Amino acid sequence: MAETLSTDAENSQAYELDAHLPYRLAVISNILQLGRDIEIRKITDLGSRELRVLLNVGTYSPVSAAQVAFQTKLDSYTISRGVKTLLSKNLIDKRALPNNKKEKLLFLTDEGKSIYQKITSSLSRRDEQLASFLSTKQRQKLVENLKKLEQQAVELLAQHAIAEQDSGNELSGDQKEIIRWYNKMG
Repeated sequence: MAETLSTDAENSQAYELDAHLPYRLAVISNILQLGRDIEIRKITDLGSRELRVLLNVGTYSPVSAAQVAFQTKLDSYTISRGVKTLLSKNLIDKRALPNNKKEKLLFLTDEGKSIYQKITSSLSRRDEQLASFLSTKQRQKLVENLKKLEQQAVELLAQHAIAEQDSGNELSGDQKEIIRWYNKMG
C-alpha cells in the first residue's frame, strides 16, 4: 500500500509545536550550546558538560559537585564526569571541608581561572549581541520570567513525580532528582 501525503484537514489537527514554550526554549538552548560557539572553541576544546561545570565552579566557588548539579539542573553523574575531566586537565581542584571529609569543594586552578575569564568575556559579548534588540527593562523582565518558568517547571515535574511515588510507582533517577531540586527550592 502506497503512503499518501497528509491532507490539509489532517494538518489542521496537528499540534502547534512552534507555539509550545518548552520546545521553543529547547531550540534556543540547542542553538546556543557552548560547544557550537566558534569563539569558545578558539579558547578551549572542552565539551559542553565541562564548560558548564567550569563556569559554575568559577562563578560560585567554593562549590560542591552537588551544588553544581543543582545550579545547572544536570544529573550528578554528568557533573561527576565533567569534574573528573576538569581535574585531569588541572583546571579545577577539590578540597575536603575541615569538618566534613566526605564533601569536597571545587575551586578553579590558575589555569582554570585564565580560561574562565576568557570564556566569560566571550559570553558577555555574545549575551550583549543576542539581547541587543531588548531594552534594559525588557531584558530584566525576560530574565525574571525565565527564572519563574524554571521554578514552575521544577514544581510541575516534582508534583507529577510525587504523585507517581504516592501511587506506589517506582521513580527514575531523573524523577528523584527533580524532587530533590524541588525540596531545595521550597
